[in-house]
Amino acid sequence: MIINTLPLLYFPLPWANLEYYPDSKAFRREIYTHADGHEMEELAMLFHHLFGPLKDKINIYAPSWWDLCLDTWNTQLNVYDYSPEGKSPETAAYLTMLADANIPSDYSGSVRCLGWDEFLNIILRCIISHAAPYSPVFYSEEDQLFFYFHHTGSIGFYYEKESDVVEGILERAAERYEIVSH
Repeated sequence: MIINTLPLLYFPLPWANLEYYPDSKAFRREIYTHADGHEMEELAMLFHHLFGPLKDKINIYAPSWWDLCLDTWNTQLNVYDYSPEGKSPETAAYLTMLADANIPSDYSGSVRCLGWDEFLNIILRCIISHAAPYSPVFYSEEDQLFFYFHHTGSIGFYYEKESDVVEGILERAAERYEIVSH
């Protein structure tokens, strides 16, 4: 099993605006890799480089886990179809991961990752290929921060206030990546 559900059904950072991230009451940074056609590998390395020291404190939130990938919507029948058959390889792997973890089909909430390499391989393929139009939200409640992946090979990084943890993430980011402040 790669992920499992948590009892937390709401997003726990009250300062975050998940409807429109830039309206969050937080500091915002965009961190860009130099992917040039290798976005998936670069984003996985970025995750481990920046967030490796705190990955045991990171959870992942989605408002609708099973609806993340576009091809779960059957446009001919106007219904959702969560079977992996007939889906893109990215969506099929994602749906299989959810089924293997016994994630309820109507689940909205947080999960804990039990296998980061496997999870990143699956979710980044969905994001980079556009099978998923957006990333789930990765967050640390303890450190009051969240981030998401973008198909261009970047992440959006938000935090409520400066801290040693945030400073460490930004220092590691400055070693290898381009940081844009907003």
